[in-house]
Amino acid sequence: MRSEYYNKYMASPEWEAKKAERMEIDGYRCVMCGRHISHCKTLQVHHITYARLGNENVLTDLCTLCGSCHKKIHNYYNRRREEHEQSNSTV
Repeated sequence: MRSEYYNKYMASPEWEAKKAERMEIDGYRCVMCGRHISHCKTLQVHHITYARLGNENVLTDLCTLCGSCHKKIHNYYNRRREEHEQSNSTV
């Protein structure tokens, strides 16, 4: 569930500036598949960690992904979380 702070921050000029900086660092390419912004519908900036939300290190906490790879990353983490929860509930 997303917090009010998260939603507000993700709509802020500070987040927009960090997204732009990260995309520039990554050459406007998805770091997973290499697709350039000119060859995909969207590029998105993914939080590798939310530990410093609002104070992210642009170099270590963020990466640029195309929409397809971003979805794959979240699906992977959701599966891992479910597997972890299931293994803990059976112990």
